[in-house]
Amino acid sequence: MQPLCPAYILHSRPFQDNKLLLQLLLPEQGRVSAVIRKRQGKQRFALQPFQLFTVALSGRSSLKTVTTLDELAPAARFNGKFLFSALYLNELICRLWPDDMAAEQLFDHYQHSLIALEQAQHTPAMLEPCLREFEFSLLSELGLQIDWQHAADGTPLLADLHYLWQPEQGFVVAGRGWSGEVLHAIGQNNWQHTDALKVAKQVSRQLLAPLLGDKPLHSRALFNALG
Repeated sequence: MQPLCPAYILHSRPFQDNKLLLQLLLPEQGRVSAVIRKRQGKQRFALQPFQLFTVALSGRSSLKTVTTLDELAPAARFNGKFLFSALYLNELICRLWPDDMAAEQLFDHYQHSLIALEQAQHTPAMLEPCLREFEFSLLSELGLQIDWQHAADGTPLLADLHYLWQPEQGFVVAGRGWSGEVLHAIGQNNWQHTDALKVAKQVSRQLLAPLLGDKPLHSRALFNALG
């Protein structure tokens, strides 16, 4: 009997006549591709994203088969830009997380972010902080951890100096760029700082761009279409 594991459905699409191909996120197995038979009758609409399930998987190849899938909690409900933001989290994981790499910390970050996004629907100002915190957590889990306290040469970031991000090095002193003060604020999740959200978005975009390549994000296009 296969062990039951917690899982989220990141993406699904039709596969053959009566099956779906799922992208799953599990703590120990990470991102996994798996096939499941389409549910019938009252269960037909039950396979939703943003919902915690328990699953059992079988198969020795990279493409698994779902033998058991049960709901653990109701699906998080999102509308408008919050829905597109949640889809953005899913798309980032699908695009960037390597196959079959353990994801214990990422799973926790993702679960926390879904809760934060739900709460942000009542406090819209928290949407952007939620997205930035997830992006930086994902980058850290991928091995790109940002030191918000020190420059690339190991010296402390100074509030009155300006810095740019140098790939494979870190922040380097520059005549123009981001102030050490705002970088410190981002590192402390101090989103009340005047420029913190704007600069955090610029930094995350710069770091994510080479990982994502030229293929555009569908969720970002949906978000931008809202204006």
